[in-house]
Amino acid sequence: MALIYSQQGLKIVGNKDPKVSPYLKTWIKQGNTCVVGVIGEGTTKEIQVNWNSPFEEDTIGGKYSKLGGLIQHFTGRTSKTLLASAQVWEGNRPHQFNLVVKFYALADAKAEVMEPLRCLEKMLSPNVNDSVPWSGWSEISAGRIPQPVWINIGRNALYGPCLIVGMTQPLDKEKTKDGYLVRCEVNLQVETARMLNRSEIDKTYG
Repeated sequence: MALIYSQQGLKIVGNKDPKVSPYLKTWIKQGNTCVVGVIGEGTTKEIQVNWNSPFEEDTIGGKYSKLGGLIQHFTGRTSKTLLASAQVWEGNRPHQFNLVVKFYALADAKAEVMEPLRCLEKMLSPNVNDSVPWSGWSEISAGRIPQPVWINIGRNALYGPCLIVGMTQPLDKEKTKDGYLVRCEVNLQVETARMLNRSEIDKTYG
């Protein structure tokens, strides 16, 4: 995955500005299509760990709150213990990314701005049937859910498979006489398909 920006046979669309360092670009790959854009301000990675305190009420005072309150009031003592505050790990969330990607036209607004937008929208879209999920009583012909992507942020942050869970793009920026956006900043919400193990972290750093 570390070389998704240089694999042979890829259809690469988006930013091809040679003046921009590859360390300032991001690659989003699905199948044989790879969208390239410039990393925008506000691009972040968020990692959330789920910890909980399941023993908070596991005391005499917790089970009989009025009695526990009276004992504490008159004696200054409590049935609480350190164990009551013990945190228990309940799993990590998948890594979450707020990926801001900038596109702009140098010569061809349709190819450099509109085409990567079209490809990104297709990447997060399903391909399901109009009504029933089969084409006959015995032959199953199910639709397809949105497919995962692989992302490469500045060559040094590599993740996949990932899921694009949201996309925001402006429609009010400058346009050519043909109606194509001249520039555009897209906000993508991306999550890894599952949480990452400690042993997997090193390879995400390129």
